[in-house]
Amino acid sequence: MAKSAAPAADRGPKKSRQQRLFEEAVQLFNKQGYAGTSIRDLGDALGILPGSVYAHIDNKHTILVRLVEDGVDQYLASSANLSGTAEEQLCALIEAHLNVIAANVDLALVVFHQWRHIEGPDRDRIVAKRRAYEQRIRDIVDLGIKSGEFRGDIDPHMAVLTILGILNWVPEWFSPTRRDPAAAVSKGLAQVILAGVLS
Repeated sequence: MAKSAAPAADRGPKKSRQQRLFEEAVQLFNKQGYAGTSIRDLGDALGILPGSVYAHIDNKHTILVRLVEDGVDQYLASSANLSGTAEEQLCALIEAHLNVIAANVDLALVVFHQWRHIEGPDRDRIVAKRRAYEQRIRDIVDLGIKSGEFRGDIDPHMAVLTILGILNWVPEWFSPTRRDPAAAVSKGLAQVILAGVLS
């Protein structure tokens, strides 16, 4: 006797169309860029008419804001409770940053590359959050210099930009299916970064 299909509850919750819309937007924004993606493209990806997309969002800009802000919030939340020495805090932040990337590499690419298309008050709010994250790294660098853990001859601002540059480039080459897991990658990056700042 053939087995009947499992009840919906047993198969897990069904994704809402809005959730699917955001997931498809991530893929399209990465493939075609935000400017190169139309509402029609989003509708086609969902199998609905372009006009029906507006039943789920106000406009394309709203989608980008939601994706980028959610992503930035994840980085802020992941590094909110750092403690220990400057070296320990920096290693923990690097690991947390890599874990956020590894959880959704495609979203990370949108966050790092497409945020520049955000306009108005939304842009101001997101830029403020990005700066708060940068300040978190700056505080660690300043602590390390003050405590003597880090070299006193480094420029703190340049150190922050260098650290972010290294971390934010990871989505360009990292794949969750690669041989080296995120933990190994974060450890390797921490060694490289610390080699440049430790006394």
